[in-house]
Amino acid sequence: MIVDYSPSSGLSLLEAEDFKGFKLRMAGAEARPAIDGVTFVDDGNVLIGVDTVPALPGAPATAEWRAGYQAMVDYAAKKGWIDAATNSIRAHVERVP
Repeated sequence: MIVDYSPSSGLSLLEAEDFKGFKLRMAGAEARPAIDGVTFVDDGNVLIGVDTVPALPGAPATAEWRAGYQAMVDYAAKKGWIDAATNSIRAHVERVP
């Protein structure tokens, strides 16, 4: 699952059915732009709101997808990748030109 960001179009969800991977793919020159629902931990990692992802363009609006997404969130919690204080999932940042 890829949360895709570009300065011109904002956030969208790509590869929504891939519940095995999770990252923020960023275009643009700014190292840490202000993005609603995203908090930078450092230059290579972010926290993305658990509730942000299902609301993104590209997120399927089916019960099956929501169940798969919740299973991914539950797995991430077991691995320590959920920030309970902010209800966010940790993701690494992949920068693209």
